[in-house]
Amino acid sequence: MCNPRRIDVTATQHLREAWEHEVRRVATISGAATGQARITESLEDTLGAPTLAALARTLDEAEGWVLDGDVYRYAMEGGYVAYHADTRELEIVAELAEEVSASGEASRTISGEIERDITAAGSGTHYDDNWGGITAEDARREAERQAQLNLAAARAEALTTAQSEAAEQHLAGLDASARAAATAELDRILAERTAELGAAAAEVLATIGVRGRNEFHRVLAEAYREAVLAYARMRGADGVQVVETNGVLEIEFEIQA
Repeated sequence: MCNPRRIDVTATQHLREAWEHEVRRVATISGAATGQARITESLEDTLGAPTLAALARTLDEAEGWVLDGDVYRYAMEGGYVAYHADTRELEIVAELAEEVSASGEASRTISGEIERDITAAGSGTHYDDNWGGITAEDARREAERQAQLNLAAARAEALTTAQSEAAEQHLAGLDASARAAATAELDRILAERTAELGAAAAEVLATIGVRGRNEFHRVLAEAYREAVLAYARMRGADGVQVVETNGVLEIEFEIQA
């Protein structure tokens, strides 16, 4: 085997080509759909002023009740119960929520023309004694083949670069259009799903109501206790006894006439 000989070939092409390219952008946004059903009851005609006053004090210390403005709220799975101190109303709410998402798309066809010289090289190898049956002509043909392949790759890269640079000028506008389309679709889905969740919430409101009233009545019983004991203390009652059995509160005391 003799020394290897390398043949290099350089190919040059004047590229002048019009192109057309579609730029497409997709945006996806999410939101929460919430459906509610509620019952509101006035307590003003069923509870006396001393009990209502004691109720607010009791709610201040009751576990799980949170004061927000004039509203005491107790959160439960699937809803909440609230006492409005300003209007003296009990509110029970069934609430269902669901995350939803929507996508929007925007596209634009852009075009242009690229004109430039592109150059690519290729190489082939042979030996002086034509080892392996590869002659100088075979090596030249291989070099020319590689040069043409590299030239085609350079052409494709030049077109891709031109298209990408042109697309950059439109991306911001397309992103805004895609997001606007996604927002419109999300609004439609939210309206539809909110109505469906509202109907579903109405079906479970009775169950939420039972749990909500139980929580409220626990606090109300304590308010009754405080109101009655305050009355007993004010009247100088004797023999005050407080007994609670199975959720039933019994208070006994004696007031001298």
